[in-house]
Amino acid sequence: MRVIFKKAEIDKTKLDETFIKAGRANEKGITEKDVDPKELAMGIEIEKEHTTDPEVAKRISLDHLAEGDGKYYTHLKEMEEKYGSE
Repeated sequence: MRVIFKKAEIDKTKLDETFIKAGRANEKGITEKDVDPKELAMGIEIEKEHTTDPEVAKRISLDHLAEGDGKYYTHLKEMEEKYGSE
């Protein structure tokens, strides 16, 4: 499959491989085994707002969970409850 990205044709397979290998979780060696499964499940559902690909949603979630205390989505939920969400 080929996609158009910034007016250039890019091989989606190479883009996916690059994306999967990039990110904070990969830099830190964090996998789904290293994070709270409830946080990861929340993250995947939330990140589906941005993608229809569950692997991409998981990758984004792992990157967020690799930052800070690993409770990114719990904190996001608390903020949305306190301040509202759009």
